[in-house]
Amino acid sequence: MSEESIVKRDLYPSAAQTDCTIGYMAMLARFPAGRMLLHLVAMVRDQCVRFHMAGIRREISTIAAEHVPRAGIRARLIGRVVRYLTRPNKHLVAAVRTDAQSLADILDRGDVLLSEGSTRLATLVKRVTRSRWSHVSIYVGPLQDGSDPPCIVEADIAEGVRSIRLSELDALRIRVLRPTSLNDTERSRLADWVVSKIGSEYDLAYAWALGQDLLHLHWRTRSRSSSPMITNNATRFICCSLLAHAFALIGYPISPLPMRIGVAATEDYGSLTPGDFEHAAIFEVLPKSVGV
Repeated sequence: MSEESIVKRDLYPSAAQTDCTIGYMAMLARFPAGRMLLHLVAMVRDQCVRFHMAGIRREISTIAAEHVPRAGIRARLIGRVVRYLTRPNKHLVAAVRTDAQSLADILDRGDVLLSEGSTRLATLVKRVTRSRWSHVSIYVGPLQDGSDPPCIVEADIAEGVRSIRLSELDALRIRVLRPTSLNDTERSRLADWVVSKIGSEYDLAYAWALGQDLLHLHWRTRSRSSSPMITNNATRFICCSLLAHAFALIGYPISPLPMRIGVAATEDYGSLTPGDFEHAAIFEVLPKSVGV
């Protein structure tokens, strides 16, 4: 069976496909960007993540090799992919959601929030990392006055590093991790550094490389060579690298590997995923009645 046939089968497994739908897919399959989109949609809907990631990788190489004005096309394509991934996954039934506002009374500066999201991106992250957690963020305390001020900082694929309100946490489940060894001064340094990075860009290139590493799509097995380095001047992050930087720079690395910490440090901290934070020795998990 050809790759195009597999993608069509995964996208529309029902036998009741219409001529219009088949024609639309056939038209998309004529172009590298269209085949990339077909792979992406199929990857969200089934379990063949590794196959579809490999297909997307091939199509990206094809697009890059074409003699066309690539910058504008690449930007538009990335924008469409991001919009698709950030939409809710209709196949998830969110009968019970965490009441994020109930966390307000128990959160301290520096607490880490693991969340299980309901978007298409969250579904992919959970499949690739084989974890129930798709995202990680940090509570930094109120950044404005009011009953529901921005108080959480996260790296968002669409908006980059940003602050959000507790009421804006859209998650099926949330687990709170508390760093046990930090004093008040260290918590303030941690929160202040993360807040200083608001406005930084999301590191799409690293997110893509990490996904390939986790699926063993490179010639090497999972490695740390594609991850960013610990540096105080970093300007691009994914959710995990933002927090890994913050904790490492105050002397509490998430990774169990030894590191050199400081403004000029360049030690690699490994391919952290949201699920890795749950097992880090520096955290204690708050009771289930609070976080999940």
